[in-house]
Amino acid sequence: MSSALITGLLPWHNSAWQQAQTQLEAGQFSHATLISAGADTGKRHFALMLAQRILCRSPQQGFACGACVSCKLNAAGNNPDLMLVAPEEKSKIIKVDQIRELKKYIETTSHALGKRIIVLDTAEHLNVNGANALLKSLEEPPADVVFLLLSDRPRSVLATISSRCVSLKLPAPDKQQALDWLQAQLPQSKGERLEYALDYTQGRPMAALAVLSSDQDSEQEQFGVALLKTLRHEELATRTAGRYYKTHAGELLETLAYWLSSLAKFQVTGNQHVLKGDSLHQAANLLNTANPDSGRQARRLLQLYEQVSQAQTQLAGGGNPNMQLLLEDLLLQLQSLSGKELQA
Repeated sequence: MSSALITGLLPWHNSAWQQAQTQLEAGQFSHATLISAGADTGKRHFALMLAQRILCRSPQQGFACGACVSCKLNAAGNNPDLMLVAPEEKSKIIKVDQIRELKKYIETTSHALGKRIIVLDTAEHLNVNGANALLKSLEEPPADVVFLLLSDRPRSVLATISSRCVSLKLPAPDKQQALDWLQAQLPQSKGERLEYALDYTQGRPMAALAVLSSDQDSEQEQFGVALLKTLRHEELATRTAGRYYKTHAGELLETLAYWLSSLAKFQVTGNQHVLKGDSLHQAANLLNTANPDSGRQARRLLQLYEQVSQAQTQLAGGGNPNMQLLLEDLLLQLQSLSGKELQA
């Protein structure tokens, strides 16, 4: 599996890119590098761009030239010297069979008689069998093979793998960098909508771009209405959980995390600008009525936010909790924030 030519360095990656270029130019780039960064902040973009720079026959000012045979193969998405390994669709695990295919690939020779690059996304999703199958290749790699392993959670990568890699941590974008980048991708979008998408996705620019480029606005509004009804006791938490746990658990958790974060910020600052949408404004008014102690309410919101974040991390790491019970528990805690049951 290869990829089309990647162009345009993400602005928050400038320092990491310069570090990698310095190592390449000095002939000191490791045969195995673990590239870590937050989810949806562009680490695959960085890794593929770096891989294509390494494969390029005539790099220009530290970047792939875009004109040589290797770059043209990358542009066509079929460079045989670049392999991308990732969890298969609907799977959160890199399977041992994929690693076996990778090993067969390693045993072949380079198409261009130069380097071959293997980008493995994401390394924390290697199970024990897959890691064991990969281990020997990392310990005794062919001289022409470079491994770029990617991870959202480098501490979750098996120690037998991470200990054989050089670590490269990519900086996270600050909010203005992310907003400027989103504006460049979608010049017709208004700043307020960009900011909402970035806040909704908890500062993850690639996830925000996906939201802005799709028809997810109506879904988010639907989840917000469901949360408001639950908070008002107009709908049982168990019923809300039952409606979404099979098909939209991740999306409901993401909306709940955004709600809790926004409501906590409002309780601390009193700034209504952080409340995007009518449902959130109504929720804030309800919470203020239930408990005028904004400091205590903010602490409770943040405690629940932490639980939601842990649930999201568990799901991202391949965990398989009982989603119906998990959502029921979180939504019951959300209801408890509004105090006594209200009449519909």
